[in-house]
Amino acid sequence: MSKSFRKDLTGQRFGRLTVLEFVLTEGHRSFWKCQCECGNISVVNGMYLKTGRTQSCGCIQKEIAAQLKTKHNLHDTRLYKIWIDMKKRCYNPNQTHFKDYGGRGILVCGDWKDNFQAFYDWAMSNGYDDNLTIDRIDNNGIYEPSNCHWVDMKSQSRNTRRNVKIEYNGKKICIAEAVEHSKIPYNILYMRYQRGDRGERLFRPVKKKK
Repeated sequence: MSKSFRKDLTGQRFGRLTVLEFVLTEGHRSFWKCQCECGNISVVNGMYLKTGRTQSCGCIQKEIAAQLKTKHNLHDTRLYKIWIDMKKRCYNPNQTHFKDYGGRGILVCGDWKDNFQAFYDWAMSNGYDDNLTIDRIDNNGIYEPSNCHWVDMKSQSRNTRRNVKIEYNGKKICIAEAVEHSKIPYNILYMRYQRGDRGERLFRPVKKKK
């Protein structure tokens, strides 16, 4: 053994690793043969052992990854895909709808951006269901707990910048919703609105053809 080694590590335990014997020296680095609790044998940089950087043959990291996947089933759930797609819309310029999201300053809050667990916990506590989609209450606001809720596709389609908002019984609603309340066909209501009709004139009864 080189005189440069200050201490023989043979027999010492570091995390799950027990040092079996010295292997070789490369420059100022010493390498040691170690046995892990799981039974695997590996050769480890002595400095990594002493500083705690390496504490197993790699089985600890594998166990953590397995626990996360079991807990969230990350790659197999619809909720995980929603989280990924939400971030793509906000941060990927090559994404089809980026111009309507990240392109105009719509981002994902810090609590959610890099933490699926936080997004998952919020979703489970706020009415998530597999037939619902995430929707921003304020279309000019970011994705964050106070500005998001779960809605069906019909409700979400109404909450877009493209929808024209009109006043009906003192409330601002989109034309599609006004059609449901007034029973006036969409094409007629939209044509009247574009023509400038408002109030009672906008919602006047449709004359039946003789």
